[in-house]
Amino acid sequence: MCRCCSTRCLPTTSAHDLGAGELLSRLYWYTIEFGLIRQPDGLRAYGAGIISSAGELRHSVHSPLPQRIGLDLQRCMRTRYRIDDYQSTYFVIDSFEQLFDLTAPDFSPIYEAVRSAGELAADARIASDSAITLG
Repeated sequence: MCRCCSTRCLPTTSAHDLGAGELLSRLYWYTIEFGLIRQPDGLRAYGAGIISSAGELRHSVHSPLPQRIGLDLQRCMRTRYRIDDYQSTYFVIDSFEQLFDLTAPDFSPIYEAVRSAGELAADARIASDSAITLG
């Protein structure tokens, strides 16, 4: 029986039970806090952390220094982030529908793949990155 509604729901396992809190925090960080979206007229910020900082906003959208990568869940969950400086990597979506579609499935198999692949530094570049260029 389900603990929440006393029906015969399928058993669920939480991210906490799977030891995936850090992986979800990275996804949250790089989307909800520091996400960029590609628009016909250029990149725009939608993340609260970017929008709340004029300096980070300029850095994320206009600076040639950070890398901007098309959002890939595994790549994002592998990537450590900075809390003491502007981000060196930003993940870019093409639409909110894309973000919702990417985050709808069960993440359990993704957690295993991410752990197997290992962590990446905040400024890491890998061959499979879908780099987004300015201009």
